Amino acid sequence: MVDTKIFSLYKDLLKKYGDPEELWPDWCSKNKNLKTRELIALGAILTQRTSWRNADLALRNLIKENLHTLEKIAQLSDLKKLTGLVRPAGFYTTKPKRLLAFSKFAIEECGGIRGMLNQDMWPLRKKLLQVYGIGPETADTFLLYAFDKPSFVIDEYTKRFVRKYKLSAENKTYDYLKEVFEDALPKDVMLFQNYHVLIIVDQKGKEASRMENLII
Repeated sequence: MVDTKIFSLYKDLLKKYGDPEELWPDWCSKNKNLKTRELIALGAILTQRTSWRNADLALRNLIKENLHTLEKIAQLSDLKKLTGLVRPAGFYTTKPKRLLAFSKFAIEECGGIRGMLNQDMWPLRKKLLQVYGIGPETADTFLLYAFDKPSFVIDEYTKRFVRKYKLSAENKTYDYLKEVFEDALPKDVMLFQNYHVLIIVDQKGKEASRMENLII
């Protein structure tokens, strides 16, 4: 039985804040469909270096214009329309290129979301990290939330959480902190998802962390 400070903190946060699925209903859902997984993947790129509020505005623009599937984005030859739609998420010269690169990779090399769901986690992570604009945090967000694979996400909230509770020495690398959490916890997808959300809630507060349902 795993029994560490990190796991004990998880149980404390769960008792304090309740079920994370109530706060992130789509991202932490136990019954995601392929469309939801696709939107989560797009959202993971759009939220890079911006707030979810801004990323959500961009995602809703894509949905409104029926340009919210990997297949449709992968077929684009001109990024002008995509650039205008994702402008609320910032970095509008690079994020359209990242969306296109990921969409082409997903469709042409993996057989879409369904194909990635059927791949083993570590080989898929290695391939994701070779895609333009996909770093460790985004790759792990894909794996954990879009593909339901146990790959813990180390973002700024997690780093602050580590400092707050003195879980590691300062200035450790992404991979080091990822290993710290994964070694301390049962390898359980729902636990990883829930813990990551609870870490954000612990930093931002419950209401500020709440996500609305994705529009399908």
